[in-house]
Amino acid sequence: MNIKDERFNGTFKVLVILALVLGLVSLTMNFLSMHFESEQEKHPKPTSSAQSWTIEDEIHVINVFAAGTADYGTRAALPGEYLTMFGNVDELINNYNMAAYSQYSLLGMDLPASFGEIMTDMGFDMIGLANPESLKYGKKGIDASMEYWLTTDAHISGTNTGTDYQNQMNPFSYNDISAVFLSFTDHLSAELPESQHYLVNVYDDVKTPQIIAKARSMADIVVVSVFWDGEDSALPTDRQKEMAQAMADAGASVIIGNAPNAIQPAAWIDDTLIFYSMGSFISDDGDQMNRIGAVGAVTITETISGDSRRIELTNPRVDFVASVPCDNGYMVKMLNDCAENIEGKDDIYSRYSSVIQRMDDSIRIGGLQ
Repeated sequence: MNIKDERFNGTFKVLVILALVLGLVSLTMNFLSMHFESEQEKHPKPTSSAQSWTIEDEIHVINVFAAGTADYGTRAALPGEYLTMFGNVDELINNYNMAAYSQYSLLGMDLPASFGEIMTDMGFDMIGLANPESLKYGKKGIDASMEYWLTTDAHISGTNTGTDYQNQMNPFSYNDISAVFLSFTDHLSAELPESQHYLVNVYDDVKTPQIIAKARSMADIVVVSVFWDGEDSALPTDRQKEMAQAMADAGASVIIGNAPNAIQPAAWIDDTLIFYSMGSFISDDGDQMNRIGAVGAVTITETISGDSRRIELTNPRVDFVASVPCDNGYMVKMLNDCAENIEGKDDIYSRYSSVIQRMDDSIRIGGLQ
């Protein structure tokens, strides 16, 4: 064999060996790649949160019911008789998670404690006690009223046993939505004793918004019951609107207004829902029109996304009730069910519907039941 042939054979062997090495490397790499892909399928590598998963919003919902005043003079009755007075609306109220009304007649003085028991059993758990007649019987009357209310689980506000009690904030919650309930009156028919200003929560242009702001810092929503001037008026006065704006700016979520014998519009002030005046929830007034009142409701939703929390009020709605004569005095019925009890019922319903929507036609009429 000559030198040229030897060189060829040597080069050929090197190429063969190199080919074998490259083939072996390729097979090894393919095997490793297949193994890696298999492992990836078993244990996928997390990608960015936007690509692979999202945090689901946590949503809490409550429905809040609002009614006007219970002004029932000095009629005493047995508990069973009071129960029949609300037989047409008690199931409606029990459908709501929170429900508020204003107790105008003092328990323990004008009415027995059994009246309050019926109201709370129906589902009312926010009771406003501040009104122009809170001092009708002086401190004695407030003490008698508070003696009963402090034995209940109701969230009461408006009259007080002392300064310390007046300064308390008592948040409560339902379905993880926390609330504070407050009650004020813009005026009193009697003057507060000099050393007992704590007896009634009287609205103050400076202090009351501060109280509301403090309450809002402690809870998701603040429900405010307020008595103010505006009797027999279909529209709120400038004073009512100024107070409503101040309370809304301070953080009130729902404002339940009461102007004696008046049904007034419902409206939004930014994110605050205000019922300017609800009229009577139950009354034994001799005038048929003074025995008609509005009842309202709103849905409150809390949305939690990560560290953020958002409260939204939606679906505000209003309907009407009437106190109609019955064997034991008066019975509360939905106005639409009073064709035989209220003269001109359809015209009254239509007129009050227009009043409610006069400032904001987005407020729904009906739909509470």
